[in-house]
Amino acid sequence: MNKLWVRLSLAFTAVVLLGFGAVVFGTFSLTSDQRMQSLLLNQFERPHGLVDAAAQYYKKQGSWNGVDTLMDGARSTLFPGPVGRGMLLLLDAEGVVVYSSLPPERMPPVPARLGRPVLVDGKLVGYINFIASPGDERTSFWAWGRSSPSDFIQEVSFFLLQIALSVGVLGLIFGVLASRTLAAPLNRLAVAARAIGARNLDYRVPVQGSDEIREVAESFNKMAADLQSAESLRRNLLADVAHELRTPLTVLQGNLQAILDDVYPLDKSEVVRLHDQTRHLHRLVNDLHELAQAEAHQLLLHKQTVDPNSLAQAAVDFFGPVAEEKGVALRLEISGETPSIQSDRARLMQVMQNLLNNALRHTQSGGEIVVSVAIQPGGVEIAVQDTGEGILAEDLPHIFERFYRSGKARDRDNGGTGLGLAIVRALVEAHDGRVTVTSGGRSAGSRFVLYLPHNQEHSLLSNL
Repeated sequence: MNKLWVRLSLAFTAVVLLGFGAVVFGTFSLTSDQRMQSLLLNQFERPHGLVDAAAQYYKKQGSWNGVDTLMDGARSTLFPGPVGRGMLLLLDAEGVVVYSSLPPERMPPVPARLGRPVLVDGKLVGYINFIASPGDERTSFWAWGRSSPSDFIQEVSFFLLQIALSVGVLGLIFGVLASRTLAAPLNRLAVAARAIGARNLDYRVPVQGSDEIREVAESFNKMAADLQSAESLRRNLLADVAHELRTPLTVLQGNLQAILDDVYPLDKSEVVRLHDQTRHLHRLVNDLHELAQAEAHQLLLHKQTVDPNSLAQAAVDFFGPVAEEKGVALRLEISGETPSIQSDRARLMQVMQNLLNNALRHTQSGGEIVVSVAIQPGGVEIAVQDTGEGILAEDLPHIFERFYRSGKARDRDNGGTGLGLAIVRALVEAHDGRVTVTSGGRSAGSRFVLYLPHNQEHSLLSNL
């Protein structure tokens, strides 16, 4: 009983029963004594009705002679069926029967001056009456109709009841089918939810049905795809972290074992190599911890007013000697005075260092790196553009992911931990900014752009 399709079926059944009851009630109301009597009396008294037609006949003829033809036509119209049902009478002003739809020997006694008066120029000339059936002296129409309505009314009533019954049965069938159809998408969603819960992240719901059902199915499939992507990233992250940690740990373990086995002498040079591996482990762990804090919005920022021009200048000055040693031209382009930004200077310097370190790593000797600062609506844009290896189009969407290295040539033993650009995006977003990258492809260089909102209050004060 708690199934949705059962509830919908019961609701449809209730609606059908109410409709059926309404049709039955309407049928019997339409054929009730009072309504049928009112209908026939209306036929008697309406303009150009029987009473009016009889008055016009008497006025034209001056008597009731030859009125049988008019009354026979009226009887067959008002009272369909065999003679004897709904007998029609015409009486003159003295109550003498002028016309009867029954032979005199079958006609019951009729009280005088009873029926609908027929007036000609205000003068009473007769009465039109109808009685039930031979032997019944009551002149109420429904004394005839109570026991046996006309064949026409019987047929109409029976026909209406048949229609009501047929529509009711079809309505019930349709209600059950519609209920099952409406509940089917929800059942499919329940099955899909159980499949997703069982870690079957490849499961998808068929997108079909009404717009609302299709929207729910599409949302569910998008959720499943996101979960699948997140699960894939999680697995890749675990594999990458395990690989990154395993390499220096393997080196440390091997070298220490070699020292213990007297394969390597315990001298200062060997200690330096071991120390380098511990530094690599320390940097990797710190990067992971910092990235996790930033993505969880738990990274503590010491915001202050920072001049973007001085920040970019400091970063270029810091990497100037490294670039010169590698034979790469590093220069700064500033378009003019820029508004200050409210940020953590140390974190932004870390962002600039990661971008410049990445640019230097992938720019060959003789190349160029340009750092530019420009004003943009609502903020400041800092760009780092190089003439290095460039990034393939298929790598661009993944360039800020953890441990992602574009290009097969960039193996794990060449370069950093693979977390630098992921940290850049996390830190920039922690400052309510954004970072983008563009590249023309292999050997076409790349351009990283930071957008940071400026300090609105400071900008307003500077304009006063």
